[in-house]
Amino acid sequence: MFPEIFHFGPLHLRSFGVMLALAFLVGTWIALGFARRRGLDESKLLNLVLVILVSSIAGARGMYVLTHLAEFRTNPALAFALWEGGLTLYGGFALGTIAGFAYMKRAGLPMGVTADVVTPSVALGVGIARIGCFLNGCCFGLPGHAPWCVRFPPGSPPDAVFPGQLLEPSQLYNAFAAFGLFLLMLWLRPRIKTAGRLWWTFLALFMLVRIPIDATRYYEPSAYVLNSPFGPVTDSNVIGAGIFVISVVMWILAGRAARQTD
Repeated sequence: MFPEIFHFGPLHLRSFGVMLALAFLVGTWIALGFARRRGLDESKLLNLVLVILVSSIAGARGMYVLTHLAEFRTNPALAFALWEGGLTLYGGFALGTIAGFAYMKRAGLPMGVTADVVTPSVALGVGIARIGCFLNGCCFGLPGHAPWCVRFPPGSPPDAVFPGQLLEPSQLYNAFAAFGLFLLMLWLRPRIKTAGRLWWTFLALFMLVRIPIDATRYYEPSAYVLNSPFGPVTDSNVIGAGIFVISVVMWILAGRAARQTD
């Protein structure tokens, strides 16, 4: 855990913010390279990346605040303290996808092709951002006994919940899953011919891999909404399942649309 790189007076350089910036820069560079190959307008693509970045952060933070209202009831201004961590990835995917497609339509970008162009960047960006979560000490895991489990320092948020215990590095599980999907998307990119299907494939697969990862992550008791034969279900699980179903439906519709234009 290394939440702050350095500070000089009121200036604080936090690792979480640095990793978000790195995710944006690297993702943008990769997306622009793919955009050139597909003949897309690079200035519009850059604007799209900015729209996705801002809306994803807003959606992720907004969902976190809505599901943790007790934390902000006494001091609502903390809802804007992004440097403290606290992002719900599902909210970022939902709002980022909606805002991204809305901008593509407004800018006259081919939606399916453009979505496929940014897909590897999104996967890589999620992985880099999750390393930022690990450095920040947020989104931590449950107690575990695996050799790679970690013990966070005294006074950190994980230690406040599980004092002195070894915890599953849930943030790194998410990061490695995203990096794996990034490589898979690079491999699938020239092989999936139907425009738009690469994006919906990534979104569906990421929702699936989150199921076992979420089982290693700590959630506040208020996050659990029901019990199932497979274990307790959180509000994030419900949202993820909804995104998965929508992704599968959109994958099918993308294929139908492609056949109708042939």
